[in-house]
Amino acid sequence: MEISSDLEALRDFICDNSDLERLEDIVDDFNVFSALDIVKSEVRHSAFLAWLLNPSASHGLGDYFLSSFLKDIASKNSIDGEGNPSVFDIDSWRFEDAEILREWRNIDILIKSEVHKLTCVVENKIQSQEHGDQLQRYKETIKSEYPDHHLLLVFLTVDGDIPSDNEYVGYTYSDLVKLIERLISAKKDKVGTEVISFISHYLEMLRRYIVEDSEIHQICKQIYQEHKRALDLIFEYRPDKLAEISDCLVELISQDPQLIVDSSGKAWVRFTSSELDFIPKEGQGWVDSNRILLFVFNVNEKVGVNVAVLIGPGSQEIRKELYSIMNANQGLFNRAKYKLTPQWFTAYTRSIVSAKEVQEIDMAELQPLLAERLNTFKDDDLLRIVEELKRFGK
Repeated sequence: MEISSDLEALRDFICDNSDLERLEDIVDDFNVFSALDIVKSEVRHSAFLAWLLNPSASHGLGDYFLSSFLKDIASKNSIDGEGNPSVFDIDSWRFEDAEILREWRNIDILIKSEVHKLTCVVENKIQSQEHGDQLQRYKETIKSEYPDHHLLLVFLTVDGDIPSDNEYVGYTYSDLVKLIERLISAKKDKVGTEVISFISHYLEMLRRYIVEDSEIHQICKQIYQEHKRALDLIFEYRPDKLAEISDCLVELISQDPQLIVDSSGKAWVRFTSSELDFIPKEGQGWVDSNRILLFVFNVNEKVGVNVAVLIGPGSQEIRKELYSIMNANQGLFNRAKYKLTPQWFTAYTRSIVSAKEVQEIDMAELQPLLAERLNTFKDDDLLRIVEELKRFGK
């Protein structure tokens, strides 16, 4: 009975669903930013905004958008005194000298004008949240580097998240939409049509996908309310990206005659080199192969994909000899300086794919990237690690 009900829910979802058809029409409308798959990419949003803010960039807007943005921030700034620039100050300033820096000291966007002794920090969040004390650290960095500058601090988010540091101005993508709308209205007849078209594509993408009251947001809510059972089923059986990455790594290793796959799961892929399989298999309580030494790909949403060399539980005599070889070459085995632990000991780690790449790149792009990074690791550190460990027993 439940299976029949599930099938009926899925059938109703697919057939005669005008909201779904409208959603497909919106998604199918060409938008350069959607086509480039940057809708949820903080890095690419920051890159576009940095371009728009840069008075020297190719858009031909000069400092118009930069000045508008800074005035909007100043108008929302609740921190009085301490020489903070007012809307009137900024309106009277020109910003031809302004520098727009990306990822300076990990700050998403840094705006700096030496002429007006002004520095503005923009921390941008699309899907992620503020972590640790990053806002305070960025503030202290700027105060230390530019002690004589006016300071504006901006926390740009989708939903108006409250910054942990009250010196930051909360700014939303809805605010940004209004600012870009004014830009297009004011400059549509004064700059190139290609530039206005490009900016309009960005604006439309924000309206469709990002801001809270977007058309897509409303349609999706309506679809979910009417087809909750069908969508819950689809979500339950959706493809698992981390599992796909692990499967891809297992396949790549299996295709390499010099590598041997060991036990693997969604979160890790264990393997060894055929040249090291002479090491006695006297492991205990770890893997069915009883290998003591294994390479491990760790697959994790927060750290991405990294590879480690792991000494597992088993014969202490074998473990100590392996550790001795590794400890003697700490330049290669970058964690071998630590004391050998009784069961599991990680002697080496290396990042293969960053967490940001895992989150932002789809599997069609990730598969060749994994193959490329695996080959780089094999030709570099893996080759040297194998040569070192072949000394075992000699």
